[in-house]
Amino acid sequence: MSLWRLIRGEHGVLAALASTASYAVAGGRDPSAMALLAASTFLAEAGLFAHNDLANLEEDRVNRPDAPLVKGDVSVEAARLVAYGSLALGAALAAILGPAPLAIYTAAAVFGVLYNSRLKRVPLAGNLTVAFLTSMTYIYGMAAAGAASAVLNLLFASSLVANLGRELVKTAMDYEGDLKAGVTTLATRIGPEKTAALGAWTTAASTALGLWLAYASLSAGLYLLAAGAAATSVMLLYLSIEASRGRWRRFRNGTLAAFGTTLVALVAEGLWRLF
Repeated sequence: MSLWRLIRGEHGVLAALASTASYAVAGGRDPSAMALLAASTFLAEAGLFAHNDLANLEEDRVNRPDAPLVKGDVSVEAARLVAYGSLALGAALAAILGPAPLAIYTAAAVFGVLYNSRLKRVPLAGNLTVAFLTSMTYIYGMAAAGAASAVLNLLFASSLVANLGRELVKTAMDYEGDLKAGVTTLATRIGPEKTAALGAWTTAASTALGLWLAYASLSAGLYLLAAGAAATSVMLLYLSIEASRGRWRRFRNGTLAAFGTTLVALVAEGLWRLF
């Protein structure tokens, strides 16, 4: 259980679902490729989360006192082995998928390590990196299928902007802990209220891309994804208004449900295409 908490296993499972569903929507049909895609995605997430705890151990003593490394449930040596071992094994699996998936996997791993060690402390750049890495699963799955999909490109773009807004609101919520830990963020620079407002407006702006995604999906005959994207857009617009009113926790929790709606629709669309 402590190891699962270290690698945030649930995030890896969701990311694997996103990449494999994207592969199927892009036209991929090879079961072995799907298995490699799912495994490498999970390993990338596991490795980066373990590395994050290693790189931010001192900050976690303030912000996450129940973290496995802080409590001593997992040793630093074990966490280091999990972090680098998972990333290396994931890269080996990505290499089997082909040059393009390997390039995307490598870029994600490098940016993830840079975020954990340096970019997290660079205002806005860190938020953008997290949003980018979260959204790359769609591009990774598409690349593994060896196809170009306008719908998946739009899904990546809308996810990138929406997640950037969410990260900004989360930064505002982490203001007190980051201030105590001496971490420089946009919130410690311009204040949590302005940061949250920027996040709310950014997420609201993403709904334009989300509605475009819904239209493109509908035109491509991806009716389940179209419905999911439209529902997510409506939810995000409402939640952005809530965030602008200071209800940041509701925004943070609600956006997860909104993103989950699109993910469920994408997975359902992928299964429909396969069977």
